[in-house]
Amino acid sequence: MVVTETQSNHTVITLSPNRSATWQHTKVVIAVMVAVVMIIALAWTFMGAWIVLPFAGLEVGLFALLMYKVSKFTYSKQVIRIAANTVTVEWGIKKVEESHEFEREELFVYYWEADEGWHLPRISLGQAHRKLEIGTFLNQDDREKLKLALDKAGLIVCRNKWWQT
Repeated sequence: MVVTETQSNHTVITLSPNRSATWQHTKVVIAVMVAVVMIIALAWTFMGAWIVLPFAGLEVGLFALLMYKVSKFTYSKQVIRIAANTVTVEWGIKKVEESHEFEREELFVYYWEADEGWHLPRISLGQAHRKLEIGTFLNQDDREKLKLALDKAGLIVCRNKWWQT
């Protein structure tokens, strides 16, 4: 998801992954999965196949861990602050975990479109000696919105092919 806020002296672009389920919904899915798997495992245990029970516990534990990690990732966000002289990129989950600052006059936005149809375009902010890819978790439509938002904010967008504008 791309949200752009323009104020008098700067623009703030907030990027976040699309979230189809909240943490509450994810907990319900985990609980249903645990209930189904444990009912089946207990049925097999009563039939004499007790060896199934530890593997079922391992399965639901791993499922719960992976669902937690995926849900937690959907709460991450990148914030791009475009001021008159600087561009700052911050990202993290609940708090700023990493931050990069670029001088605006030396900054370029690199936009790569893949030759094959199944790869998503990539967007990077770069200066002479460093590049930072942004919006890696965005889908195709949101990457297009991000490119337009960066262009509208006055940053120079360079494509990977010289014959495209």
